[in-house]
Amino acid sequence: MLTRVSAPPERSSPTLAVPASTYVRAFKRALDLIVASVLLFALSPILVFTAVGIRVALGRGPIVLRQRRIGRGGEVFHLYKFRTMTADRRVAQVPFDGPDRRQHHKSDDDPRHRPFGRMLRRCSIDELPQLVNVINGSMSLVGPRPELADVASANGLAGHPRHLVRPGLTGPYQVSDLRIAGDLRDGLSLDLAYIRKLSLRRDLVLLLRTAVALVKRTGR
Repeated sequence: MLTRVSAPPERSSPTLAVPASTYVRAFKRALDLIVASVLLFALSPILVFTAVGIRVALGRGPIVLRQRRIGRGGEVFHLYKFRTMTADRRVAQVPFDGPDRRQHHKSDDDPRHRPFGRMLRRCSIDELPQLVNVINGSMSLVGPRPELADVASANGLAGHPRHLVRPGLTGPYQVSDLRIAGDLRDGLSLDLAYIRKLSLRRDLVLLLRTAVALVKRTGR
């Protein structure tokens, strides 16, 4: 049994077929709930330490950010992330919102960066609050990267077939070299290939690759 959707005409993509296996229909969500709940409990000391560190090292401002992202079916949801930059807008005249936001916040020259925040990003600790997104059903452990709503809208991709499934805490794009230098369009083929071949084995491989990547970055 397959669920099919046609890509919008302007992208001229072929019809996408999503396997409707038992894993996709039921077990994937069960796996998300179990693993995310266990991780959230096990990592709670790190979450508390990070929250205190953000307050001390980065000053006033929110500890956890809420960002509008595109989820399954094109629905907008709030993604949770630890703040990794100073919230003082007087530090520099750089844009804090909008479609070009990513070009600035990844730059080493952005004066909003602080060593503590860089460490959180390097070790991907800033992503841990997304375990709450996994538990509440707006995300999955594995899936396409959740894109900023304004970036997807600006690129005309809010209704793209990549949104047939829940976005993931990790996924093919997140473990690829594109994670550092790529943008939304660079990862579209990876997202579509993932959806076409969605399976338990593929998700487990991506989770393993993510664990290896985290260890390598932490060990630098």
